[in-house]
Amino acid sequence: MTTTTTMRGSNSELRQKRAANVRSSTSGARRTKRGRSVFVKAMAGSIESPDEEYDCVVIGSGIGGLSCASLLARYGNSVKVFESHYLAGGCCHMFDHKTPEGDLYKFEVGPSIWEGLDRPTGNPLRMVFDALGEEMPVKTYDGISLWTEEGHWRFQTGDDEAPGGFCDLLREQSDNPELAIKEWKALKGRLEPLYDALDACPLTALRQDAGLLVSTVIAIPFYLTHPMVMLDIPYILDSFHKLSEQYVTDKFLKRWIDMLAFFSGFPAEGTMGATMIYSIPGFHRPGASLCAPEGGTQAVVDKLTYCLEKFGGELQLKSHVEEIIVQDGEAKGVRLKNGKVIKARNAVVSNATIWDTVPMLPDAEVLKAQQLDRSVEWKEEMSEIPALGSIMHLFLGIDATGLPDLDPSHLCIRDWNRPLGDPQNVVTIFIPTVLDPEVAPEGKHIIHVYTAGSEPYDIWKERQRGTKDYEDFKRERAEILWETIERIIPDIRERVEVEIYASPQTHQRFLRRHKGTYGPALQAGGNLFDVLPLPNIPQPGVLTPIPKLLRCGDSVFPGVGVPAVAASGAIAASTLAPLPDHLKMMWDVSQTQNNFWQKQGGREKWLRETEKPFHPSEGGGAEHMDPSEYYKAAADKMKVTGNMKPSGLESASSSAVSK
Repeated sequence: MTTTTTMRGSNSELRQKRAANVRSSTSGARRTKRGRSVFVKAMAGSIESPDEEYDCVVIGSGIGGLSCASLLARYGNSVKVFESHYLAGGCCHMFDHKTPEGDLYKFEVGPSIWEGLDRPTGNPLRMVFDALGEEMPVKTYDGISLWTEEGHWRFQTGDDEAPGGFCDLLREQSDNPELAIKEWKALKGRLEPLYDALDACPLTALRQDAGLLVSTVIAIPFYLTHPMVMLDIPYILDSFHKLSEQYVTDKFLKRWIDMLAFFSGFPAEGTMGATMIYSIPGFHRPGASLCAPEGGTQAVVDKLTYCLEKFGGELQLKSHVEEIIVQDGEAKGVRLKNGKVIKARNAVVSNATIWDTVPMLPDAEVLKAQQLDRSVEWKEEMSEIPALGSIMHLFLGIDATGLPDLDPSHLCIRDWNRPLGDPQNVVTIFIPTVLDPEVAPEGKHIIHVYTAGSEPYDIWKERQRGTKDYEDFKRERAEILWETIERIIPDIRERVEVEIYASPQTHQRFLRRHKGTYGPALQAGGNLFDVLPLPNIPQPGVLTPIPKLLRCGDSVFPGVGVPAVAASGAIAASTLAPLPDHLKMMWDVSQTQNNFWQKQGGREKWLRETEKPFHPSEGGGAEHMDPSEYYKAAADKMKVTGNMKPSGLESASSSAVSK
């Protein structure tokens, strides 16, 4: 494929060279000549006789870490990823559960809203796959069911003027439909050139060094032909409400924008403009659709892992990094929990959250002894970054007998008069088996119901796992999830064959997330350095004050969400890459995307001939169904209730349920 031609030699030659590097590095690493080396080694550990040695070490196998590691390997580095969990993927992994009767369910843990993977787009994850010479097979669908105080309604992606499109929705829901449609078109018209500006300079073109001035030159032709866009650039970095409120007064439309923005953790006020500038035009263009990876979210992780190994990189599971070794004024490697020392010649990249990265670093005395005083201040600043809430999960395996068509994705807002970030006010539901039946036994559905990053950790931290108090509280906090899914499938409790609960403690334990957090609570807005008129970028960059230590993931620019963390991984990898290699990668991506459209005969032909996205014939929900008409429960069916553990359940009980 196109991308493989950029490597310095064949894959086999590269692997032989890297193997020789590892062998030679373990037999004769040079010793430091600095007088303070003995003190540093005593405090931070010796790196002079490592157990293994690579160009780059990546901590954590989330989407950001795997994107970074795969691209680093593609750039020609020897790379190894260390992951604490027995599964790769971080927040995007899946886990298996086999019932006593032998039925196998594959439960989704992570994100449920995917977009832009079915064709070349500005989605950074799609661009990462283009850079790696791979595609991600997906199933597409055309909308989300919304459940609010007013009842059920459906958002349909694609052409606003199509039957059932967004204009029809505004006519149904707005108090003044004509005004709402007028305001919507005005806002979208303002966003179109900004969307094109982002497309002209995608996130994968960014790097955090002086090379940025060259890698972003690709955007110059667009800005020369659209000079007025320059005046709107501050809106890309600023809080989106500063732009949207110039156009939107309709109550329903304002609520819709807040809800769409909330996937970043904030409503329109607090969400970086770039997120909404990408999402709104992207969701509302002809042919736009949502998608789900074939095989579930684990398929994305497996594909990135394959790419990593294709370019000679390695992934090691069940290997917890306990310490980032800093010596001679720079990051030199990591120490694993088992005591092994891994040397990194070029860089250590942490995909752990900032709160989980800071404790891995040496104490202030060690850093100051290496003239890294700024890093001491940085550690304090980073550890004080506020965190969003956690997540309460309910995983269900149900008998799908007689169910009408359902939307795969659902979103429930319980009370518009409360902030979206209030505890248990927003619930998300994903039913992947509507699109991909292979991840569950025949005739069954998998359902993931979860609170949207607003479950407070403090009410959980003193509760002891495994106790009756903990189990009872978990079911109490999960009742809102049951109530929500019952709005969609009224007889859900009779259908359930597997139910698994996961609390913020579970989220913290298995995903290595500080307090089980959804991500950093950093709002967009404010002036750059409190002086310049440009807006401030809330998230820190990939570089740190410690040379050769970089970060990626959702506590790094551009923030929360799969596209954002993929972008952070790409930015970290490109920052470490020589500028010519980065430019070559960008060229390869553009060629891969052009070749895709040429093979398809152009965008218009592709839109006409590609299979239409899934659209539920019943309107998306079963809220009007009469259970007696659709379902007769199996007699003496075994029902399994439990909690997550490495083999599937932490604790489980099975009982015959007479239905």
